[in-house]
Amino acid sequence: MPADSSPLPPRPPSDPVELIPVDRSHRAVLENLGHLYRYDLSEAYRHLPHPDGTFNNSRLDLFLAGINPEHRAWLITVAGALGGFVMTAPTDTGGTSISDFFIVRALRRSGVGTQAASRVIAMTPGRWSIGFQSYNPGAQPFWSQVASDAVGDTWTTRDDPPVEGRPPDTWITFQT
Repeated sequence: MPADSSPLPPRPPSDPVELIPVDRSHRAVLENLGHLYRYDLSEAYRHLPHPDGTFNNSRLDLFLAGINPEHRAWLITVAGALGGFVMTAPTDTGGTSISDFFIVRALRRSGVGTQAASRVIAMTPGRWSIGFQSYNPGAQPFWSQVASDAVGDTWTTRDDPPVEGRPPDTWITFQT
């Protein structure tokens, strides 16, 4: 029997990408994706799961509790299947931030994340601040491309000072 030249199964479809506004009926789905998201961040943040196998996600907990109605979330679906989530929040300076962004590994580098982020940004014109950690080698090129798609070369970056217990954030800011 000849050896298969492709060791991995084909990727899932990456189109069409849709954003589904999160409501109370999506609570369990968003919580489950939130644990996967926090797991992805656990290496850099040096977080371990709780004894029940879950990870802390205070922003998600506050969103699900309805503490701030200006915080918004969408499930990202791809060809009808669940592909991730995105959350936005107002900034202290009057703009909007993508506070949490998660694409399942099977769909990364397929264009799904770029489409989802671009659609969220297009829904809320104004000033945007998007934070990421520079330890993640794909984050800066990804968010730079999203910003360039949104506003050309009129975006800027800045680094936060180091913070005890976690990697510092880098911020891309722009106006749509």
